[in-house]
Amino acid sequence: MGKIATIRIVGKEYPMSFSLMAAKKITEKFGSIDKAFQKMAQGTAENSNDTLMDTLVYMVEILISQGCAYKNMFEKDVPPPENAPVIEGKWTPLPREALEIALGISDIEEINAKIQECINGGKEKEVESVEKNLQATQG
Repeated sequence: MGKIATIRIVGKEYPMSFSLMAAKKITEKFGSIDKAFQKMAQGTAENSNDTLMDTLVYMVEILISQGCAYKNMFEKDVPPPENAPVIEGKWTPLPREALEIALGISDIEEINAKIQECINGGKEKEVESVEKNLQATQG
């Protein structure tokens, strides 16, 4: 499992996880993780805010959903921080509509950076594990 990144939205710290399920959903929508990043960069380069915002909101929605699912499944006995989005004992992701209301144009750069931090953190763990497995079989 990749590391959990966090993103602050309306005073709450939401966990974000680049799980296999997140990778699968992103790949189904965009064709690959790299194509999703290209779509984000393309939106910035072309100043196509609709494309960029739709991509960012989709990515944040998936990553937060997976972060909350991870916390609910594997860290349910860990007391949540005071500003955690926990409702009735469960980490609760924001639905797409709430994300679109809460996030503003001025948040685009930070959201983009948080998405990349989360995905790159997940990739680093994955590569590290593969390297360790190779060393173990060769050693």
